[in-house]
Amino acid sequence: MDFIGRIETPVGKKMLMGITGLGFCGFLLVHLAGNFTLFQGSEAFGAYTAKLHSLGILLKLSEFILLVMAALHVLTGVVLALENRAARPEKYQMTARHGGRTLASSSMIYTGLLTLAFITLHLIGFKFAPSSGPSRYPVVVATFAHFEYVGAYLLGVIAIAFHVSHGFWSAFQSLGANGEGGTPFLRRCALGLALGVGVGFGSMPVIFFLFQGR
Repeated sequence: MDFIGRIETPVGKKMLMGITGLGFCGFLLVHLAGNFTLFQGSEAFGAYTAKLHSLGILLKLSEFILLVMAALHVLTGVVLALENRAARPEKYQMTARHGGRTLASSSMIYTGLLTLAFITLHLIGFKFAPSSGPSRYPVVVATFAHFEYVGAYLLGVIAIAFHVSHGFWSAFQSLGANGEGGTPFLRRCALGLALGVGVGFGSMPVIFFLFQGR
């Protein structure tokens, strides 16, 4: 079976979801590490962003790859959700005892849509926001001074954390890389990643709102 044929199968779609999902997890960690320079002040964050932009075409290529991965992840997720609904037209309930379902796993489509909305808000608020200078640090300070934006940002971060808490280990399962007895370990890794992402990204708007970036 050729590559396109594999992708068209349910297993192939899940594998594509897994690959793109793991790519997103990797991006989150790199992005979080870079954003921690915000806590070091305007000069450190300005140096970080300047180093990023010095990559030139490599940065543009990375952004393009991330955009393609995000589009594939979202579209594949929607297709799988519609196919699952069509296969089970009658609504039913599955408890954690009988089906191993958790709040994170049963709400993946909703946390995924919230994550998409959050990323859009994040790009509008920071990447494409007008700035009076080359540094985006004043934009961060001004944006996180608004309570309503901080609330929306935290809601988005919580959605991402829930999405990652199930999606990370599920991606390995879809790729057949969990191994015998490996699922509990991957679940713990997923929980640790979700907590790290949630606390890491969530601390930024809270600290900036409380201390106005000082």
